[in-house]
This record gives sequence, structure tokens and C-alpha cells, in this order.
Amino acid sequence: METMASAPNPILLVLGQTPFPVELLDAQCRTLYHNIAYAGLFLCADTSVLDQPSPVFPETFRAGLSREVVLEGVRAGGLWKGEVMILTAVGKTIPMHLTVFPIREPGAETFEFAVFYEDISAEVQAREALVHQQNLVAIRSRQAQMGELLSMIAHQWRQPLTVVMSLVGNIQLKAKLGGVDPNYLQAKLDRMAQTVQFLSETIDSFRNFYAPAKNKQTEDLGALALKALDLVTPNLETMGVEIFATVPDSPLMARIFGGEFLQVALELVNNARDALAAREAEPRILKLSVSREGEKALFRVEDNGGGIADEVLPQIYSPYFTTKEGVSGTGLGLYMAKIIIETHHGGTLTVSSTGGWTSFLCTLPLDGEP
Repeated sequence: METMASAPNPILLVLGQTPFPVELLDAQCRTLYHNIAYAGLFLCADTSVLDQPSPVFPETFRAGLSREVVLEGVRAGGLWKGEVMILTAVGKTIPMHLTVFPIREPGAETFEFAVFYEDISAEVQAREALVHQQNLVAIRSRQAQMGELLSMIAHQWRQPLTVVMSLVGNIQLKAKLGGVDPNYLQAKLDRMAQTVQFLSETIDSFRNFYAPAKNKQTEDLGALALKALDLVTPNLETMGVEIFATVPDSPLMARIFGGEFLQVALELVNNARDALAAREAEPRILKLSVSREGEKALFRVEDNGGGIADEVLPQIYSPYFTTKEGVSGTGLGLYMAKIIIETHHGGTLTVSSTGGWTSFLCTLPLDGEP
């Protein structure tokens, strides 16, 4: 171990044997001291760096910070912490956490700087693995909802396509019977054009429904909530569900990832639909509302589909937990919804269940910042 003095020093003995690399720098970033762990990780055998510019302490940091700016901040604030990538003696670059703080003897005018290096490779790998896992979960969740969307498209297209085929059949029959009156033909063609236009609008409604957005955009929450509801409305009407939708008269704008909010809204409406489908008694009721409370927006979806059992309620946001096993459940929808609202948007997603009613409530900051 290299030391600053020949006489034994208990503090230096401790620093010398700590498993974390430690370095002491003067005001010009020359190495005054380093411990055994530092030499083993950063220096080749028989290499001396004392009284020389530090070969390890970075010249630049993340976000474009220079060494001089960091040390000036340490002089003023007393401490700096951050993550950097550092090259080891064997040529491998590893992520490290640096802690830099000033050392100054009483009455002295000049600063020295202590630098503690901590290898965080395992932590970074764990973070990357978690992000990878979340990405896989998000992909599977979107795949499941894409299946839902395809089912909705098929439902909304079935009746218009039946109309088109019926109109074509009428025209063909008229032609076989000896001619088609021009006015009759024009009326049928106009009806077909209207129906095809409806099919085209249906495609537009679903196109890029989950297109990822790099930046938040200012969006009208009421319009987005109604868009999600519109996608499911034909199916709800077939089930005889009474729909009550309430949104502000004026746009309620917030900075959000619009596609992600639509994903959450559709998930909550679909959950309500599934609960209502299992309800035998009528009326079946679904309520959707968007409102403002102070500097927050509230988005609520409620249904009277029987509620959620007390033993199930604490688990509904757990990944892969589902009560629809073997039917259509993946156990990812509410898990992803909670991540989107709380992690991506700084809001909250809560649920309550009482008297046969279930209510999901999303709160979002209107400035869109977590």
C-alpha cells in the first residue's frame, strides 16, 4: 500500500484495506494516495502514479460535466455523487459509483479531494434485466390487447359487410330480372359508399392505436377516454349494457403519452365489459367519467358487474394474476396500466369495490410531469 507518510496511521490502515478503491487528489487532480483495492483494479504491476495526474478520475462526466465543474461544486457544496464508466487495468470498462468530497486541514486554504470508487456492475445488470423483463411484459400485454382490438374490428365490420353483401345481392337480382332502374341503382350505390366509408373510419380508429410516442403531447383526456369507449361500444350495446359517459364541456388538457393512456382506458373498459358479461341480472351499467379536481385530472370507470372479492382485490395489479384463466386473461393488463399511470405519468391508479359495484380511478397531474 502506498501512503503519504512513513509513520503508521490508523486511518490510512483502514482506507488501505477497505475493499473499495480509494484515491486522494490534490487541487490539480494529482494522485497523493491510493489504497490496495485501487491499485489492484486500475493499475498494472509495479506502476506508480503518485504525484502524477490521476489516470482514473474522469475528465468528463455524464451530462457533459467537466472535471473542473465537478470539483468546483465539491468545494462549494461539500459532496458529489454520480455514475461513470471507467477503464480498468485489464482493458474492461465497468460502471462505477463515485463519491467525491473535500478534505482541508483547519486553517488551510487549499483543498484536497477524496474519491471513493464502487463497482456497480451487478446493480446495473439487475436494472437492465428488470427493464428487459418489463419490456417483455409490455409486449405481451400489447399483444393480448391487439387480439382484443382485432375482435372489436371483426365485430364492427360484420354488420356493415352484411349490408354490403345484401345490397350487391339486390342489384344482381334486379339485373337478372330484366334491368336496373338508374335511381334504384344510385340509391343502392350511395348506401354502399356510406357503409364502405364507415369501414374506412373503423380502420382509422384502430390504426396506430399503440404507436409509441417518444415525448409527451398535450392531449384532451375526455376525447381520448371517449375514443376508447367508442371502440367497445358496439360490443356493449349487443350485451344490452347501459352506458353513461360524462366528460367536461371544455377540453381537459394534460401532457401525456396518448397511446399509453388509451391502452389504460381500453383495459379498464374491457374489464368492466367482462364483469358485466358474467352478470345475469339486469340492468347492466357502465359509467365512464373525466373531471378535474384542483391541479389533477380524474378518470373513472365503474360497473355493476358484481364487484371484486375481498381476497382477490389486493392481487389484481400483480403480474400474471388473472381471474379469467383459460378464457382471455393474461394477468398483465392491470399490471401494465398501473405502471403506465404511476411510473410513466406520476399519477395513481386505485380500485374500490362495494355493493356489487367496481370503480377504477386514475388521477393524473395536469402538467403531465411525474
